[in-house]
Amino acid sequence: MSVLAKPLWSPDSVPRMESELKGLIEYVRRKPQLSDANAAFMRDSLRTMLIKCTREAELAFETESSIVDSPSRSSSISGDDSKDENTAVEWYAVHDILEAVFRYLSAKDLSVARGVSKDWNKCGSKPSLWKQLCLRQPWRSLETDRALWSLIDPMLDVKDPDVWRKVYPTLARRKWWRCKLMKTNKFVCNLIVHQIDGESLGDNFPSTLTVERRFALMHLTLAMLPINSPLLYFEPETDGDKEGLEGFIQYLIRRDRYGNRRSSLCVLIWTFYLSLWSSSLLDCSRAGLALEQHRRYIFIPPCDYSRDRRYEGKSLLGGVQLSSAHGFQNNI
Repeated sequence: MSVLAKPLWSPDSVPRMESELKGLIEYVRRKPQLSDANAAFMRDSLRTMLIKCTREAELAFETESSIVDSPSRSSSISGDDSKDENTAVEWYAVHDILEAVFRYLSAKDLSVARGVSKDWNKCGSKPSLWKQLCLRQPWRSLETDRALWSLIDPMLDVKDPDVWRKVYPTLARRKWWRCKLMKTNKFVCNLIVHQIDGESLGDNFPSTLTVERRFALMHLTLAMLPINSPLLYFEPETDGDKEGLEGFIQYLIRRDRYGNRRSSLCVLIWTFYLSLWSSSLLDCSRAGLALEQHRRYIFIPPCDYSRDRRYEGKSLLGGVQLSSAHGFQNNI
């Protein structure tokens, strides 16, 4: 037989391909529950099989060519060593291909694929795959805002290798919207708005929120925003919006504590007066307020209120006060 002749069960033979196809069909027949699922699993299996068989055929051709070109080299390699080497190459090639294919799957299809076999489960459980799905939700801030994890679920362990897979179902259930943030006649940035907790806001959310005024955080109490009030988390829609959001947070935090300062003496007197009070009164941060029909959207910078809601980070939270809520008034 010629060195380049195709044995009956070579990677590039018809019987080999036929066997792979029969194996897939037989697997589906043994799993009646798959009959109610969509065909995405079979399509992905066929793609994987084609890529795998193509790669095996290429490797076989390269091996055969090297044998023809260097016959002396082949005599120095034992049959067992060659077999082990090919098996290792095949194993890594298949898993690389699987991971590449899995990156195109939805979370639902990836979960189905994980149930196919132990190898598929191992490959489909890789943190990089589930991290990608989480960031697409979109929850991009999970990559940079460590404090956000405890806000979403205080029971999560961020050091757990499977934390991305475990948090995904929670993220998928949370509602989110795109929104344009404005100050009066001035664009600030584009936002992704996530509802973290509280009474559902439904499916509708304003496409634009305009902050018309600010008020002192001392007015932000549980009477104004009860514990069951909708709690929001704001993140920039793109990297280009990050600077605008950070500037807006500083706009809420910074404040001229001394009003119209007419002399340095006034400054000294005012500073001495403030020093007599507790440090909590020295916090002159404010919350932003946007009105929209029967709702008031409150933009909350890092403060005691956000820490009471389990958030220790530096981003922007939001509260929503409904017209029926106690303390809904326009004289703040």
